[in-house]
Amino acid sequence: MNFAVVVNGVVVNVIAAESKEVAEEVTGKTCIEYTDANPAYINGTYDGSVFITPKPYASWVLDGNTKQWKAPTPMPTTEGKFYDWSEDSVSWVEVSTEMAEKSRPQS
Repeated sequence: MNFAVVVNGVVVNVIAAESKEVAEEVTGKTCIEYTDANPAYINGTYDGSVFITPKPYASWVLDGNTKQWKAPTPMPTTEGKFYDWSEDSVSWVEVSTEMAEKSRPQS
């Protein structure tokens, strides 16, 4: 089983252990089981019911319903164009196709 080590609502580590009791004995901290459906991330938070990913940008806000971070403005959806968030300008900026390809996760 997988557990998040949680201190004051912040995930400080993740570990695998046979049980919650073993995880807490090893770490000396509160441990909360997580799953693929609700994964834990180091530096993310636990709100008592779900794990929340770390805040990606200072200007983004947490949607209380979805528990997902949202940009202050929606990303444009212009067909054939790609955008990336710029915290400097607090806006979406168009990027080239090559830049978009480089920023995609590799499989």
